[in-house]
Amino acid sequence: MDYQKLIRPLMIGAILSALVFLADSRGLLEVLELKSLDLRFQIRGPLPPEVPIVLVSIDQDSFDELNLPWPWPRTLHAALIRKIAQGQAKLIAFDILFTEPKADPREDSALAEAVKEAGNVILAAEYTEVPSDFGPRTSVSLPIPLIRKHAMGYGPANLITDRDGIVRRARQALSFQNKKFPGFAYRIYEGIVGNVDLESERVSTFPYAINFRGPARSYPVVPYYRILRDEIEPSFFHDKIVLVGAFSPSMHDIFPTPFSASRPTAGVEIQANFVETLVANDAIIPVRAWVRAALFFLLSTVTIWASIHFKPLRGAAIVLVLLPAYAFAGLYLFSEHQLWIPLPSPLLALVISYGGITLDNYIREQKERLRLRATFSKYVSADVVEEILKDREGLGLGGKRRHITVLFSDIRGFTGISEQIAPEQVVSLLSDYLGQVSHIVFKHGGTIDKFIGDAVFAIFGAPRSYADDALRAVKTGLEMIDLVESLGPKWAQVIGRPLKVGVGINTGEAVVGSIGSEIRSDFTAIGDTVNLGARLEALTKELGVPMLISEYTAAELKDSIRLRPLRQVKVQGREAPILVYCPESLMQGDVEFALDTTTPYIQQKK
Repeated sequence: MDYQKLIRPLMIGAILSALVFLADSRGLLEVLELKSLDLRFQIRGPLPPEVPIVLVSIDQDSFDELNLPWPWPRTLHAALIRKIAQGQAKLIAFDILFTEPKADPREDSALAEAVKEAGNVILAAEYTEVPSDFGPRTSVSLPIPLIRKHAMGYGPANLITDRDGIVRRARQALSFQNKKFPGFAYRIYEGIVGNVDLESERVSTFPYAINFRGPARSYPVVPYYRILRDEIEPSFFHDKIVLVGAFSPSMHDIFPTPFSASRPTAGVEIQANFVETLVANDAIIPVRAWVRAALFFLLSTVTIWASIHFKPLRGAAIVLVLLPAYAFAGLYLFSEHQLWIPLPSPLLALVISYGGITLDNYIREQKERLRLRATFSKYVSADVVEEILKDREGLGLGGKRRHITVLFSDIRGFTGISEQIAPEQVVSLLSDYLGQVSHIVFKHGGTIDKFIGDAVFAIFGAPRSYADDALRAVKTGLEMIDLVESLGPKWAQVIGRPLKVGVGINTGEAVVGSIGSEIRSDFTAIGDTVNLGARLEALTKELGVPMLISEYTAAELKDSIRLRPLRQVKVQGREAPILVYCPESLMQGDVEFALDTTTPYIQQKK
């Protein structure tokens, strides 16, 4: 292989791999990596818990049975502690905040006395961070002094939510104002193993990857109310680690975990998994940055080498071996040694670099084919285009009910005009007119539904709606009438007389959207509102005015345009008469006004 043939694929593979590595370094592939970690948990499957943890659930059944609003009286928690302590539980941990005193001090005293009597109660605290104009404001909310005074320990129960909303990590301790606060789970761990120096640097504040034992309810769960009602024997809690916390979704302390995003896990059970991870000392350990880089470089190098030195099929075979081999190694190291090596970024680099090099020989051909296809598409009919795109999902059919204003216009006597002049002249005059009409409609924010010969059907209010759609429609109609008058001399030279136009405008509800079938559909409006607008346009000739506005449109115009009521009319296809209006600026000659409101004018033609 000569130098030129070697350098091109080498550069392509190196650049593509470097782009993937850069994207990974910038965190753009973080969510993919986290999802791959979740998949490893799910493939590995649940592990049997070894720490004797029991969860007491504040669940919906407890709310229903106790019939008390949250927060519950602290005397209730005091009673719970005494019943659990009666069974000689090793530890009792409350994943509930007692950071504010109660209005009735007897509640706090009762809970404090129960905590003192038990002697093995651990309480939760909360670390909060609130953004402000001067940077984030942080605080630590501790249990009130009366209650925490005799507690075995207390600590922040904060969990870390990753950018995809899933909890995978927590901290052993948090720093606040140059002081280290051991976390809630670490306090429980201390109570289990004993002799832990909390002031030691071993209590890290870095995120700690939890080795989840399984999905929700992997630990025994006992409803809160059953303990209060003595339905659970105190001996059940003998030498157990009892964690009390919220299981009800209404308390917003449930989170998705690697084992399940659809069935979230209670925060207190995540704390239990964290405690077990600390006791077993088997946290998930991400490999160091230099190991990640080395793995990435090794896979990319092998892939580029195989792509350059072997024919496409053999190179593909090497890639197809590398992909599952590396993925299996990642799963094995995770399951057996709790090592977390990167998967998506190296595998993505492998696939992209191989694909780029393999396709390089066909780039010119593919560009030419794309150019020919783009050129051909300019000349094929719509039916051919539909056939080409038949495997794509079409636009969603149907529509939505919208409040719109419709405008219909029509050149009077255009059929007769078409018979008097040559077809080329008709096309020339009509193209000039419709081109300017389109500009007027678009200027006022309208949508041209369709042209039917010389007739125009425009919609105001869909697909984009404005607060003054009715006014925009009327202004459009006025400019269209002015346009026809300005074109009068030019048309008079051809047809021997000036043009006249009729405009009908109506406002109301209609179904607007893609109407038709999967083979052919148009963006249009359907409904009585549309039909009435068309009838009003036809009625302009009978009433001798260039524009008719329905009473529904007039009601929305208010005083923005001076209107003159003409008379009650009964249009074709409608039983109820309506009052029609015309802008005063268009009132010329003898026009019948609404003198007789009891006898409507009946439309003669559609």
